Order: sequence, then structure tokens, then C-alpha cells
Amino acid sequence: MKLETTIGSLSSFLMAVFVLCFCTLSPVVAQTTITSSTYPFRPIRLVVPYPAGTVPDVMIRILTPPLSQLWDKPIVVDNRAGANGNIGMDNCAKSPPDGYTICLPTGVIMSLNPYAYARMPFDPLELVPVIHIGTLDQAIAVNANVPVNSIKELVDYAKSKPGSVSWGSLGMGSTAHLYIEWLHAKTGATFLHVPYKSSTDVVLAVVAGDLNALTLTPSLVEPYMKSGKVKVLAVVSGKKRLSSMPQVPTLAEAGYELDFRNWIALYFPRGTPAEPVKAWNTELNKIMADPNFIAKNFVPQSITPAGGTPEDLLSFARANRQTAAELAKIANLKFD
Repeated sequence: MKLETTIGSLSSFLMAVFVLCFCTLSPVVAQTTITSSTYPFRPIRLVVPYPAGTVPDVMIRILTPPLSQLWDKPIVVDNRAGANGNIGMDNCAKSPPDGYTICLPTGVIMSLNPYAYARMPFDPLELVPVIHIGTLDQAIAVNANVPVNSIKELVDYAKSKPGSVSWGSLGMGSTAHLYIEWLHAKTGATFLHVPYKSSTDVVLAVVAGDLNALTLTPSLVEPYMKSGKVKVLAVVSGKKRLSSMPQVPTLAEAGYELDFRNWIALYFPRGTPAEPVKAWNTELNKIMADPNFIAKNFVPQSITPAGGTPEDLLSFARANRQTAAELAKIANLKFD
């Protein structure tokens, strides 16, 4: 009887200890386990690897307020520029994978940098895809006095004046620079590459006649096209013409199969669970499904919205990276 009593007392004691421990630890478990019913329960840091005022920064500051309101939690934009975006992305990629740090890389960072830098501080392929926000369309334009009216005529004109037809860009590795190198490789036309510090400098140089050609976002070029100061020869917008320039053919229509544009998307650090990925993807798809929202916020920035699933982003980024590899080789890009 004494033995049975002792065993019973011991069992009761152990059960009490177990319950006490569980009650003590359960709040910790609740805090480290993300569920769809609790996420997010604290502020979220969103790393933009570019300065404030750039297109990625502007777009995410437009997209996040509805989410903050819905979730009743602040989304803090953290601008960390440098090294063509690698500094900010390295910081984001190495953050805790708890759903409370999210990254906003561009196609340049994800697709081009891995081929232009001898060593990347992080592996873009390890990031967790969330959603493809959109792609930045491009317009190829010339000064109104340049005697060409199509991309083919521009190529032929450059062939007749090797190295003297000037084409402005925002520097090595920019979209314009890559187009110049690609056209040279595919057609033999040689252009004079002239880097500028800002988009405004480029477009004003073309308007003034100091520069022959440019590649910039259509929204920057459109006012000068309407005033007759520049001619837009083609837009790089996939297979579809732009609603803002319906009379202008796409580069593909002009017979040049190059569709390489910068893009923006959201990624989480490696190891982030599925719940925050689903939350961000679901709510942003809802926002971008509103045609009025797109017309007001995407069209003025010359961005074609994307959306879709994380798998869609993964597939898109993989194809884009293959194109970037070809362009980086053609242009012999070296950023370090």
C-alpha cells in the first residue's frame, strides 16, 4: 500500500510539473509559431535596396498602406542603397526568416548582378518568392531631326555612320546600354554609348539635339513625343503595345526579339514559412486586381502589373536570368 501511495504521489507530482512547464512555455511557442490567424502581430520591415524616390521605392510606398490598414500593423520601409542594390539585399537576405523582414529586389539585382559581379554577398536563388509586382516598360526614341522612323532605319543609319550615332544611358549595365550592345551583336551596328547621371539629363540632351537616341521609361518620353521634339521608334513592352502610345510598335513587332526590362518583386529570406508568403501574395493580388488602382498608380510609372503566384515569379525570374546571362556576356559586364 505504501508503494502504491508513493507511486501515485510521484505521478501526481510529475503531472503537475508537466502542466506548469507547458503553461510557462506556451506563450513562447505562440510567439515563434506563425499562423494565418495571427500574422502579422508586430511591425514589418520592408528593405528597399535603392534610395528613396526611385521607382521601386515609390511603388512599394503606394502598395503597402492598404496592407498596414488591413493588418493594423506598420510596414516600415528601410532604404539601404549601394553596390547596385547588393548591400540592401544582403542585409535583407540574412535577416531572420520569421516573416517580419521582406525584400524588394529588382531584376537587375536578381538576374544581372550575379553575372556582373565576381562574387555575390548572397544567393538570389535561395530567396523565397512572394509576388511579381510589375515590369518597367521602355521606349526607344530619337531626336525629331534624326532621319529615321523605325528601329530598322536606326540600325541602318548607325551602320552608315559607325560609332557616331550617340545613344544615351544611365550607365554600364543599364537597359539602354544592354540594348546598344545587343543590337551591335545581332546587326553589326555600332553606336556611341554616352552615360548620363539621370533620366532627366538624358531626355533633355535628346530634345536639345546633343544626343541622337535614348532608352527610357515611356512616361518620361511621352510629353516630348506629343510636342514633336522626339520620335518614339518602338516600345519594349512584351508582345503588347502600350495604351499610352498605341501607335508605336513593340520591339518584337519591329522584328527584334529582345524583351529585357527591369522588374520589381517581393521576396522573403530563405526559410520563411508559408503563412506570411500567402498573406502578402493574397492581399497584393487583390490590390492589383483593381483597374482603377492600376490606372492611377502603375500606368504613370510605366509599369505593367504582374501579380500571380510565387511559382509564377519563380518561373519568370528563371527565364529572365537566362536572358541576363546572355546580355552580360555580350556586353562583357564587370561591376567590380
